[in-house]
Amino acid sequence: MYVLDTTVVYDYLRGDFQIREKLSTISKTWIYITSVTKFEIEYGLVKKPELRPKLEKPLELLYSEVGDLSFDTEVIKVAAKIKHNLMSNGLTIGTADLMIGAIAFHHDLTVVTSNIKHFENIAELEVENWKN
Repeated sequence: MYVLDTTVVYDYLRGDFQIREKLSTISKTWIYITSVTKFEIEYGLVKKPELRPKLEKPLELLYSEVGDLSFDTEVIKVAAKIKHNLMSNGLTIGTADLMIGAIAFHHDLTVVTSNIKHFENIAELEVENWKN
């Protein structure tokens, strides 16, 4: 099962053929989007409100078809451990990516992203790039 990173959702909304093709071959019950990704998408639409009319309907459709995962108390504990391990090894990760990775790790899901480097330092996290 999969968690879509924000970059993949943007790729989908832009009509990326590879992402749309892969999504069409996987049961939507196996795909999730996190509250963090929804926040990042919404922030992007606040920054560029002219995109909202074009993207709102396909975004709502995608959200209605896939599962929703939150950054809850149990995930917060996982994220804190991941961040500590990264910092102990002199590594950093963006806060949103840390949160998305922790959600995926906690639920034993694979992160789908176009930016593997954002997640590759989270030990034992499964990551895939559907654009290759």
